[in-house]
Amino acid sequence: MSTDLKKILAPLDGHLRSVDAEIKKRLHTGIPIIDSSALHLFTGGGKRIRASLVILTSGLGGSVPNGIIPLAAAVEIVHASSLIHDDIIDQSLLRRGDVTVPRKWGNKVAVLAGDYLYSVALDTAIQDGDLKIFPLMVIGTKDMVMGELCQIQYSDIGSVRREHYLQIIELKTARFMGSCAKLGATKGGAGPDECERLYRFGLNWGFAFQIIDDTLDIMQDSDQTGKDVGSDFKDGKVTLPFIYLIEQGAPGDLDLLKAYASNPMPAEWAEIKKRLAAVGAMAYSVRFAERYIDAARGILNTFPDSEYRKILFELSDFLLSRNY
Repeated sequence: MSTDLKKILAPLDGHLRSVDAEIKKRLHTGIPIIDSSALHLFTGGGKRIRASLVILTSGLGGSVPNGIIPLAAAVEIVHASSLIHDDIIDQSLLRRGDVTVPRKWGNKVAVLAGDYLYSVALDTAIQDGDLKIFPLMVIGTKDMVMGELCQIQYSDIGSVRREHYLQIIELKTARFMGSCAKLGATKGGAGPDECERLYRFGLNWGFAFQIIDDTLDIMQDSDQTGKDVGSDFKDGKVTLPFIYLIEQGAPGDLDLLKAYASNPMPAEWAEIKKRLAAVGAMAYSVRFAERYIDAARGILNTFPDSEYRKILFELSDFLLSRNY
């Protein structure tokens, strides 16, 4: 199977171009400061994973239904909003290979731009007219905000545990991925059992996605990921590789992490990366993510073979092998 995202999503090119056009149409106001700040993240591209998930799950019953494009656009708009708010909290410099919205326009504009994006996405869900659609969007968005607050709650390197990390990524990423999958299935006319199975597919998928994303933050550089690398830990995000180091490493490793958290220095970061490699933390995290992908694949196998199912399988492989 291909691990090149563009090749995997090539059958969706027309749909995804329509999603991009829909995003621009929905966000355009004619007021320069709103249009430029709200659309800033979309000019840098992005993987459109969430939109693809909505489209693909909507087509598992045979064909992609009418009205799916606005909903696929809405989930990308929600995601962009969460990224803007993330970048305010973390004081990030880079996102998608460009300066962040708060860095370019300041926190005041960034907060309001993020709020504007949320409101547009929810309005899009209301306009769909299906009473089952709007709650999915609201619940997914609410969970993401709860995840951010959970992350702040459990940012102390001395007390955070594996169960805290899993709770954070479930709320912040996995449940919204589950909502995206269920949203597509609902719009595609799937029955309650199928919708629930696809929610669990998206949930497992989201766990894997976030674990790999957190691991890449340590392994890769800014040119590959398009965002600040190594910044997660400095911003108080204690992810699985660090938790594994605390669990399996030497007694001094926790002290090393605490020292870096209080006063980040390049030399200490290089030493932390050596310790992570020595205990196999990154390889372990990838294996841990693979458990969730295996569960997601098992759920997909309960659906009939189709082009859309094939693409979802290929996307699952991409999650584990990606380097951006």
